[in-house]
Amino acid sequence: MDLDGADRRMIEEVMLAGLRAAVLLRGVMLQKVDRETLEWGLAELRAGELLERHLSRLVENPEWVDLLNILHLLYSLEGQLDYQVREYGMDSLKDDLQEINASLHRIGELFDLPATRQAV
Repeated sequence: MDLDGADRRMIEEVMLAGLRAAVLLRGVMLQKVDRETLEWGLAELRAGELLERHLSRLVENPEWVDLLNILHLLYSLEGQLDYQVREYGMDSLKDDLQEINASLHRIGELFDLPATRQAV
């Protein structure tokens, strides 16, 4: 796929946010990251800003569905963390981690980004 500079920057921004989120969530699974740190880390990813900035371009191209998926997951996770943890416990974050990792893997293959093909 031919990408212009703006597309590459968008992909890099979303991938970096996804990778950082995966590291945070993995830390939760390993009981190295507490809930307060997770909340702070998710807020620092600024998924809402990224979603707002890139949404119009992401919905134009069906090949970018995994980029959009990552941003939706992060945005939802940040906004619904209290509810999710209260209703389902911290272990429920494992599903989010698996979904983020799967999207990162598919993006890595689609855009030939070898470092992202490995699950965090």
